[in-house]
Amino acid sequence: MIKGYDIAGINIPSKSVGGDYYDCIPLPDGRFAMVIADVAGKGVPAALLVSSFHAYLTAYLEAGLPLVDLARRLNRVISRASTEDKFITGFFAFLDPSSGGLETLSAGHNPVFVRHTDGTLQELILGGIPLGMIDMDFPYQSETLTLGKGERLLLYTDGIPEATDNRQRLYEEDFPLKEFMSGHVPPGAETFIADLIADVKKFTGPAPQNDDITALYLMKH
Repeated sequence: MIKGYDIAGINIPSKSVGGDYYDCIPLPDGRFAMVIADVAGKGVPAALLVSSFHAYLTAYLEAGLPLVDLARRLNRVISRASTEDKFITGFFAFLDPSSGGLETLSAGHNPVFVRHTDGTLQELILGGIPLGMIDMDFPYQSETLTLGKGERLLLYTDGIPEATDNRQRLYEEDFPLKEFMSGHVPPGAETFIADLIADVKKFTGPAPQNDDITALYLMKH
């Protein structure tokens, strides 16, 4: 999909419809927008809000809005489209494929990890509040970095670290995602996603899935 990169994603809803979202969208200027989002709650109400989020996101991206303005606009429209107990955490990354330049913004989302070639991890957390939490022009902030050859990026929702087994233990408590990301370096993005989900399922065993599970993984060749 992106020349010089390998990318893969997965979404496994916990119910028949889910409240998680991910996508990789080409932008008019040649960059790509990688997005992951998680609506508070599950089922049909969450899925409806995800649908609204997707529609607004697509329109704003086509209009070429800068990342900070995109987050600010989404926060306002989601706050007006949702009930008081509904909001969306999200993470946005604008990638320039030719340079590896990455601009990122977290709207109250889980830390996103960059794995450098020496095995160290960088956490991307700068941004602001979840979308729709407060109807105001919140001063979101973005951060920038450059992906080098062999470096990797993992976006995910909390259905992975908060997956539970039959004893209500969290996956993150026994198998920190940071350790998996740092120590697991397969040759392809699809393999990483498959191995991560297999590791989560091995931990949870027969316990029912209690939340949507979503992940998006990018590696630079």
